[in-house]
Amino acid sequence: MFKFKTPPRSLFPVRLHRKNIYVLPTGHGLLFIAVLGAMLVGSINYNNNLGFLLTFLLGGMAFVSIFHTTRNLSGISVLSARARPVFAGDMAAFILRVHPSAGHRPAVRFRFAGGAALAQDLMGDQDNRVVLRAQARRRGRMRPGVLLISTRYPFGLFRAWSRLNAPISCLVYPRPIPTPPAYAHELADAAGEGAAPAGGGGADDFQGLRPYQPGDTLQRIAWKTYSQGQGLFTKSFVGKRRPQVMLDWDQTGPGDMETRLSRLCHRVLHAHRQGMRFGLRLPGETLAPGSAEPHKRACLRALALFGEPEAGGKESGFRQGGGKESGLQQSGGKESGLRQSSGKG
Repeated sequence: MFKFKTPPRSLFPVRLHRKNIYVLPTGHGLLFIAVLGAMLVGSINYNNNLGFLLTFLLGGMAFVSIFHTTRNLSGISVLSARARPVFAGDMAAFILRVHPSAGHRPAVRFRFAGGAALAQDLMGDQDNRVVLRAQARRRGRMRPGVLLISTRYPFGLFRAWSRLNAPISCLVYPRPIPTPPAYAHELADAAGEGAAPAGGGGADDFQGLRPYQPGDTLQRIAWKTYSQGQGLFTKSFVGKRRPQVMLDWDQTGPGDMETRLSRLCHRVLHAHRQGMRFGLRLPGETLAPGSAEPHKRACLRALALFGEPEAGGKESGFRQGGGKESGLQQSGGKESGLRQSSGKG
């Protein structure tokens, strides 16, 4: 087996051309060449003109197929890649946007190093969506490795391939571990000040309906009105304020770092489902209380990048072809929790 060096790092869009496409015969191709050699020796030995004709005809077809195999990859451009954040242990789906320069490109295979291959026909003159899946084994910034694009079209005698070292990554949240909430005393204090219990979503008297806004909790959506075809509305309440809690690293109980992060991840999801205003306090980083969907994602991102050297968020892992940042680039580039203020001493 041939062992290749890691290709130089490149940014999207990446185009395949003759300088980064390699061609070698496959196992069937080597066998085919050996058979042609035996046919040529037999034709020379017996001075058989029909043998010469068949040998050179098959050899010419095999030689021409090399150019068709290379041409099937040449001109393909990988414009961008993106992936939605997942929890540790789940399958991450990397969505590649691929555009062939011209013409139909059959039987093009995509895979990451060590992963399963996906064969797909690329339609010409349009963007094609290629989805590669890989298991997210641990939290943090998952990088699936070098992207391998190959083809054996048309006869399977030769294999052309190209290796791309593009900035492809996926944000992996800690896997939630169910644990009793450690903020019951804070809810009791909030109730004493006039706050509603968590199960009530911070509601007291029903005020009316208002148009739905992104970030509204599912418990407050007026599903009956929506089922009647009157649009999507959210129930509005007045009176008691919603409870506010702080999810603290010091209240996660005993365990290693990953276990404590998984407990905090479960509490973030639980507090968001209950419609609470919650904040997150990690060693070296504190997120102010909030309740909307972006706040939940910011807390999960802080947990995912806790202790990671790239928590500053300068490298997104995904660059769209037009420079538009991927959904994995969350706003805010706060440093991770394990980045203590070591500069002071």
